[in-house]
Amino acid sequence: MPGVLGHIGLGKEASWGTGVAPSVFYPATEEINQELARMRIEEPHASVMPLPSEAGRFSIQGGLRGIPAYTDAIGHLLLAFFGQVNTSGAAAPYTHVFDVLNGNLGADHARPPYSVQVTKESKTRRFVGGQLNQLKLAQDAENYLKIDADFIFKDFQDGLAPATPSVPTDPVFGFRDLAVKRGGAAFPVRVESVEITFSNNLEVVNAVGSDRIAAVDQGVVNAQAQFTVEFDDAAIYSDFVNDVASDYEFVWTRGGKSLAIKFYRGVIVSHSDPLSAAGRLTAVFTVDAEYDPASGKMVDATLVNDTASY
Repeated sequence: MPGVLGHIGLGKEASWGTGVAPSVFYPATEEINQELARMRIEEPHASVMPLPSEAGRFSIQGGLRGIPAYTDAIGHLLLAFFGQVNTSGAAAPYTHVFDVLNGNLGADHARPPYSVQVTKESKTRRFVGGQLNQLKLAQDAENYLKIDADFIFKDFQDGLAPATPSVPTDPVFGFRDLAVKRGGAAFPVRVESVEITFSNNLEVVNAVGSDRIAAVDQGVVNAQAQFTVEFDDAAIYSDFVNDVASDYEFVWTRGGKSLAIKFYRGVIVSHSDPLSAAGRLTAVFTVDAEYDPASGKMVDATLVNDTASY
């Protein structure tokens, strides 16, 4: 079975768990795990062999790996994580500001629900009720901006006809498009790579009478950035030991399109600058985003592109 012929699509659901056909396709790999818990009797029973078990709760978790950050197509992933978007502009380019939704979107789900449809040769499976638990953006010097997306799903559907995939034609953000700012000014060191991780820390809710999840509740939202920089970072180390907070901005610009992620209050929580070899020295440090009382925000993402709405 040649994996090169597989394809993955994403569709925004009108109601949680009611599957829909894909509206956007991503070149990516898929790691979605379906687990069936076993109900077992563990008490002593005069044997070292386990007694027969029964099927227990069914769960589906996992996600998509290595999604290229297409300037227009990534808007669905940002909405799926943040939960809300404010769009402005009467014509292209449109400006979409994705902000953290403070709480659950609905009574039984935390974030906008999405279906993920995966086709592998003659097998097509649609995972429904997807809630985006974690979103990771990784940018290094040698590649495009790549995205990993981890979901919790309510259920799946089989027996579907495969969709007709169409790869996005919009540009992809890359390392040369990136600018990093701290305190509104250009970053004082040379950034070699950056990885930004957003976590919703979702919690699954169970209910009697069913082996499927009944709801998904929102947890505490976390945002973290890990930098690898060239060693000349005395100011950063000083901020670390003196507990200095500052805003951080990550801006990708490609033609008239852009993606800007802002930590309104970022604190350095770890710092490493080892002398590990005779070669060039690099440092790794990690920044956590926190609620900023002045702006009333922690983090948001601004996407400017040709898509009118998400």
